[in-house]
Amino acid sequence: MKRVIGLIVLAMMIIVPMSVNAALDFSGFRCDDKVTAADGSVTKTCYIVGKATNGSSISNFTAQLTLQNMSIKSITASSPWTNESTGTNLKFTASTSVSSDNFTIATIVFNVDNTAEHCAVQLIPCYDENGTFGCGNTVEVTESYVCKIVNGKYYGKNGTEVTAEVYEAECMNNPQTGSFVPYVVIIAGIALAVGVFTISRKNTKLYKI
Repeated sequence: MKRVIGLIVLAMMIIVPMSVNAALDFSGFRCDDKVTAADGSVTKTCYIVGKATNGSSISNFTAQLTLQNMSIKSITASSPWTNESTGTNLKFTASTSVSSDNFTIATIVFNVDNTAEHCAVQLIPCYDENGTFGCGNTVEVTESYVCKIVNGKYYGKNGTEVTAEVYEAECMNNPQTGSFVPYVVIIAGIALAVGVFTISRKNTKLYKI
């Protein structure tokens, strides 16, 4: 009996620390929709968002960015973080350890090449968790194809794959041209009717003479 109890206690000693172990999550790296300025330039704003649970804390964060048809326009660190980044090698340090359940380390604005078929940003987060440094899973955000034909597939105005007919209707036809044609026909018809009416009246007068 004592042996069984001893095994149970040993199992609890192994399992309990695992269940209360500190945890950090950076899968919350997210981006807003891209924005087109009046001058035609396109930007996309992304946020490095973390989540700490079970009493975990962090004071150092680094990440390697891999960009496709995008470039960094600006980086703004959130309090209490300081930006020490160089190019796509991101580095942020906190004046005091952060242990909240939701926190934002930095806001990054990217320039987007809107003429490219595909744009993406990939981030590999590395950080200290209660003094122990390690890296998390790779996070990637991609820009949807909009009115593009890629590898024989058609993508409509919402970035979803569509048929060739839907692509033609959404991306190739000009709505203004389509709405302009009926007006031209109506005006031409009125002009023709007025012309026929005028000529018929003249013919009637000549016939009376």
